[in-house]
Amino acid sequence: MRSNSTPAAETTPASPSDGLPDELRARYADTLGEAHARAKTEGLRLRVPVGVAQDRAIRAILDAASASGANPSAATVAAYRRDHARLWAAGATPLDKATTRAHFDRLRSACRWVEAQEIARLRDLAETARKAKDLDAMRAYTVAAFERATVFRLLFLDSERPTWARKAQAMRAAGLRPMSKSKRQAGRRALSPDRLLVALGQQPGRCARVEAMAMLFALFGIRPAELVRGVALDNTAQGLRLGVAGAKVDAVRGQPLRVLEVEPTRRGQSAIALAFLRAHVDEHGGEFVATPADVVAVRRAMRQAQPGLSPYAYRHARASDAKATQGRAGAAAWLGHSNDRTQQGYGNARSARGAVAIKAARASRPVRQTKTLPLTLAQRFAQVATRLAARTSSQSAKNASPPRRRLPKPGW
Repeated sequence: MRSNSTPAAETTPASPSDGLPDELRARYADTLGEAHARAKTEGLRLRVPVGVAQDRAIRAILDAASASGANPSAATVAAYRRDHARLWAAGATPLDKATTRAHFDRLRSACRWVEAQEIARLRDLAETARKAKDLDAMRAYTVAAFERATVFRLLFLDSERPTWARKAQAMRAAGLRPMSKSKRQAGRRALSPDRLLVALGQQPGRCARVEAMAMLFALFGIRPAELVRGVALDNTAQGLRLGVAGAKVDAVRGQPLRVLEVEPTRRGQSAIALAFLRAHVDEHGGEFVATPADVVAVRRAMRQAQPGLSPYAYRHARASDAKATQGRAGAAAWLGHSNDRTQQGYGNARSARGAVAIKAARASRPVRQTKTLPLTLAQRFAQVATRLAARTSSQSAKNASPPRRRLPKPGW
């Protein structure tokens, strides 16, 4: 890419949104000044305009960034851009906003991917401006890409880049404990469905539609995307039956359809919640189709009822109950998995509190068994009993066999 030799540091980006936020520019002012000076020195050494030296540095950083081979899906890209937009508006880095290691990893991945795309976009705009002989725009886009690439290298490529371990160590030294955003942890302390219903009823202006959808999440632990697709609820003799069309399904993954049945436990756990939904089915029917706005409203209501509470927290809670009562295959069918391995990321049988009596889970595909999960205590006892029985039978057979006669050697 061609450029004249006007010092790039004296120009401004083509638009405010193309350059670094003021907060990041102030934080990394010394680093940016050194980078501009190095680019000018490199241009003099190679006898090329400073813009060419800057473009070479940009290209090297983009090449290093592309070595990760990341290829996120469209949904992941949308989530990445939302996280990046929040950080960019606040002028913050992923480490500034992260509260846990998992939170930091998510923000770092989002910011790294989006920033690499934006730097490449600015470089393309600079090349387009060069071909159009718009030298001012070319210089402005090159400076914007160069400065963002310089900060990108510090945050994501440099050997001294910021890591969560440093922040966690500093927080521990200050006597602070990182706030956990783990959905599994939130599931362990989640309100029972009855207590959640009472808490929602005390929120001013809370409509019955939000309460009903919140109860579906609390009782069945379905995915929000599955409620957006639509579910069918029906009353049974004592409880409820829910038909669900799976959200994460392809040729081999997930369950296209599954039917989940629950019954109430004692009052204060799920008896009131099930009675509420049973009455809703009698009065309005059992078809539920949520909109994205409905899901946002449910999440907001759950957070108000208990910090950290969400539909996925209840997914972990119901997964714990399913693991405790339905076994691996039953838990996989309940969660909508096609194998019994994926469930290891959800809940824990030891954490089950029995807030909901899970009666049955039927899925449209058979659950594939894998050998990656640890054996249960009953399975280990069965293996030991089988080995002991085999050893006992072999010893009995050996004792029961007649003694071998010793034949005389030749010449006796």
